[in-house]
Amino acid sequence: MRQQTKENFIKLGGRTLPINTWNGSKGCYVEMLKSIDEQMTAMLSHHDKVLMVRLDVHVHDRLADNDIMTDFIDRMRRWACGKYKKNKRLGFVWARELSSDKGLHYHLVLLLNGDVVKSHYYVLEKAQQIAAHHAHRGYRSVPHFGDNPMHMMIDRDVQGDYERAFEWASYLAKTRTKDNKHRSDRANNYQTSRIKPRLNEHGDIFTSGDDYKKAIAAKANRAKQVTPKTTATDKPVHMMTDDERQLPLFA
Repeated sequence: MRQQTKENFIKLGGRTLPINTWNGSKGCYVEMLKSIDEQMTAMLSHHDKVLMVRLDVHVHDRLADNDIMTDFIDRMRRWACGKYKKNKRLGFVWARELSSDKGLHYHLVLLLNGDVVKSHYYVLEKAQQIAAHHAHRGYRSVPHFGDNPMHMMIDRDVQGDYERAFEWASYLAKTRTKDNKHRSDRANNYQTSRIKPRLNEHGDIFTSGDDYKKAIAAKANRAKQVTPKTTATDKPVHMMTDDERQLPLFA
């Protein structure tokens, strides 16, 4: 049985992170929280800014597997990496949900290179186009959340950004309304991307502090490469030319 927590915080990777348990009244799956943290950390090791976009993908209740989300992620990845040439990877976390009012749907978080993808607008637009153009595959809709902000820019250098984004994404790890009715035994209730983190020269995951260390090291290397100019007065007398020997030794 999957481990659950109703605590308001969880310690992962040496950090204490807030989670959305509705003040301890609802549970979250620890396994999912760990996966969310791993993919957020991996994306931020590659990019100093990451755009997080939250979507819901509504599908027909008859779907017993998650092939439709494989299709959706593949289409989003091809679009994102094609439209934004420097966006070479797409992080994601999705959770399969079933409720009486929304039917079968997926909560989804997308993670993109925030240095090149600065707005969620085109991401949402593309997601809605996929659902509309491929309804025959089982898509129903990708609703717009109105005035509710469903995106967040995470700055690698700002720990508060990470904490707020993680708490926001932890909603996907909630135990209630997971679909155990329609899915087959082989279908998971959630899935994440498998982005490998960037490592520094010590084999540790690259963090904001490594940028500073690299800048200091580069500055030190540049200083070593600068050869000071030798003046006539720096030379021993026996190495001076006749003209240089006529220069005053003291200013």
